[in-house]
Amino acid sequence: MNLTHCTKANVSDDVALLEMLTQNIDYFKSKPVNIPKITILLDHGYHPERLTKDLEEIYPQLMTKIKF
Repeated sequence: MNLTHCTKANVSDDVALLEMLTQNIDYFKSKPVNIPKITILLDHGYHPERLTKDLEEIYPQLMTKIKF
Protein backbone atom coordinates (compact mmCIF):
# COMPACT_ATOMS: atom_id res chain seq x y z
CA MET A 1 0.00 0.00 0.00
CA ASN A 2 1.31 3.43 -0.89
CA LEU A 3 -0.15 6.48 0.78
CA THR A 4 0.63 10.03 -0.19
CA HIS A 5 -0.44 13.25 1.40
CA CYS A 6 0.52 16.72 0.27
CA THR A 7 0.52 19.63 2.73
CA LYS A 8 1.59 23.24 2.78
CA ALA A 9 5.24 23.86 3.60
CA ASN A 10 4.40 25.24 7.05
CA VAL A 11 2.83 21.94 8.23
CA SER A 12 5.20 19.88 10.37
CA ASP A 13 6.17 16.38 9.30
CA ASP A 14 4.51 14.91 12.40
CA VAL A 15 1.20 16.66 11.74
CA ALA A 16 1.21 15.67 8.07
CA LEU A 17 1.82 12.00 8.93
CA LEU A 18 -0.97 12.07 11.52
CA GLU A 19 -3.33 13.57 8.93
CA MET A 20 -2.42 10.94 6.34
CA LEU A 21 -2.83 8.02 8.74
CA THR A 22 -6.07 9.42 10.14
CA GLN A 23 -7.54 9.84 6.65
CA ASN A 24 -6.76 6.17 5.99
CA ILE A 25 -7.57 4.80 9.44
CA ASP A 26 -10.17 2.36 8.08
CA TYR A 27 -7.39 0.53 6.24
CA PHE A 28 -5.42 0.08 9.46
CA LYS A 29 -8.50 -0.93 11.45
CA SER A 30 -9.27 -3.66 8.92
CA LYS A 31 -5.69 -4.97 8.73
CA PRO A 32 -5.41 -8.29 10.59
CA VAL A 33 -2.89 -8.32 13.43
CA ASN A 34 -1.44 -11.67 12.31
CA ILE A 35 -0.06 -10.07 9.09
CA PRO A 36 3.39 -8.49 9.58
CA LYS A 37 3.44 -4.88 10.74
CA ILE A 38 3.59 -2.11 8.18
CA THR A 39 6.94 -0.35 8.35
CA ILE A 40 6.89 3.44 8.07
CA LEU A 41 10.29 4.90 7.30
CA LEU A 42 10.93 8.31 8.86
CA ASP A 43 13.78 10.78 8.70
CA HIS A 44 14.94 12.99 11.56
CA GLY A 45 12.08 15.46 10.99
CA TYR A 46 9.71 13.14 12.85
CA HIS A 47 9.28 12.42 16.54
CA PRO A 48 8.26 8.74 16.93
CA GLU A 49 7.50 9.04 20.66
CA ARG A 50 5.06 11.89 20.07
CA LEU A 51 3.56 10.18 17.03
CA THR A 52 3.02 6.96 18.94
CA LYS A 53 1.19 8.80 21.72
CA ASP A 54 -0.98 10.76 19.27
CA LEU A 55 -1.76 7.71 17.14
CA GLU A 56 -2.76 5.64 20.17
CA GLU A 57 -5.29 8.36 21.04
CA ILE A 58 -6.79 8.06 17.53
CA TYR A 59 -6.76 4.26 17.40
CA PRO A 60 -5.29 2.43 20.43
CA GLN A 61 -4.43 -0.76 18.50
CA LEU A 62 -2.63 1.03 15.66
CA MET A 63 0.85 0.42 17.04
CA THR A 64 0.16 -3.34 16.88
CA LYS A 65 -0.13 -2.92 13.11
CA ILE A 66 2.60 -0.40 12.24
CA LYS A 67 6.18 0.28 13.28
CA PHE A 68 8.51 3.23 12.78
